[in-house]
Amino acid sequence: MALPEKTAARYLLSDLDPLPYPRRMREIAESARDFAGRGALRTVLEELESGGPYERGVAVVLACAGGDTEWTAARLADPDPFVRGHALRAARSHGVPDAAFEAALHDAPEAVRRQLLRAIVAGRRTALADRVIGPLRREWGDVEAARLLPGCSEPVVRRLLPELFHSVRGWRPLARRHADALLDVAARELGALPDALRDGWWQRYAAGVAAATESEPVRVLDLLDRFAPSVFPHQLRFRLGVLADAAPGRVLTILCGTWGWPLRRSGALTPSVLYKLARSGAPELPSPTTPPNSPG
Repeated sequence: MALPEKTAARYLLSDLDPLPYPRRMREIAESARDFAGRGALRTVLEELESGGPYERGVAVVLACAGGDTEWTAARLADPDPFVRGHALRAARSHGVPDAAFEAALHDAPEAVRRQLLRAIVAGRRTALADRVIGPLRREWGDVEAARLLPGCSEPVVRRLLPELFHSVRGWRPLARRHADALLDVAARELGALPDALRDGWWQRYAAGVAAATESEPVRVLDLLDRFAPSVFPHQLRFRLGVLADAAPGRVLTILCGTWGWPLRRSGALTPSVLYKLARSGAPELPSPTTPPNSPG
């Protein structure tokens, strides 16, 4: 016999109470499918919503497991971090629409807004990112807009990055998707500076160049060749292996130049990097010499 709908939530909570966390999650998922199949899911959710933080936490897990996209979408900016976090994690797989993120961003406090921006980038909601980055920048400034930049399309990044470059705080997400645009802006900035000011630029922005090494190692070496700082950037020291894979001869040239001795002392020249260079067959490798007193 089916339980009365208004008491189903209380029965569920009673069943969950003694269970360890993994079993509790499985029980919630099974119950969600049962409630959804009987058309009772929303009634149970509304009853749980009237409770405290624990009950509301159970409600959002139940909504996600039961496929209630509207309920999940309405909690993207929930003040409870557990409820909000679960809704954000479920948003992509449950088809939460972009409009729900736009609504959640409106008047969201700083911590919630940044979590929403990370979710937009991680969820590859490119059209949404392109649409809201302008209003976000006008309302909250360049630093907030730069957080959303990795999620934008290539044309938008190329248009805005020259203006937002100095406001970027997280280089890796940007470099993973837009390394070419990042290095284009870096080259323009360095090219516009007198030699005396380039060391200062490298000290401030070498992390951005280093983040682009995985996808654009040859271009990073080009940047080092054209606009060499007096000291090899420490952010690039432990990218030598990636650079050696792409252009071993050029790395050997670096190691034989003015940066060579400091690099060797820094610990960046690991056995792995040495092995790559030795096995590369690059023409820059020193030729083996005939040992003294050997025949011939």
